[in-house]
Amino acid sequence: MSEHAIRLVEISLTAEEAERRAAVVASWLLDRGVIVVNENRSLMAPSEFRAGPRCSAAAPEADRWVGGGHTGVDVVAERRVHHAVENYEPPACPRCGAEAISDSAHHALIEPWLYERVEPSVRCVTCGQSSLVGDLEGRWSFHIGELAVVFHNWPPLFPEFVAELGAVMGPRTRVVVDHT
Repeated sequence: MSEHAIRLVEISLTAEEAERRAAVVASWLLDRGVIVVNENRSLMAPSEFRAGPRCSAAAPEADRWVGGGHTGVDVVAERRVHHAVENYEPPACPRCGAEAISDSAHHALIEPWLYERVEPSVRCVTCGQSSLVGDLEGRWSFHIGELAVVFHNWPPLFPEFVAELGAVMGPRTRVVVDHT
């Protein structure tokens, strides 16, 4: 059986800011009824939260999709690489839309970004546009951040919901969709 996750990753917060913002994000989701506390955590349902009574406000027909197996939600306040895994594709240039960087060159940026905490710049191989790696486009890519909200095995989220939740998370929230 395969697993997938939709990850909203805030890439600009410090660890301290992320810790404070995680509580705000969880409260925002709880107050809207999108999630509820998972009081029956288990091997098959390990997430801190599960779908709430208004989960379909986040994703079409979520109330019919989620509830069984691992369909929980986690609010993560820890510096991590959020990677698309089997879905990975190199990101596109925000200017020309072409593949901005090869996958091997892109992956070579993980460790410096993760450990040195400095977001690298990338020059598009097609048009020459210079961009921060976090500004390249592609939900099948990766991002590194201190705060993330992970929707395990949920249907695609409404764009409006992603925008609202992203605004609560911070100014540079990105989406990564992974599949394992």
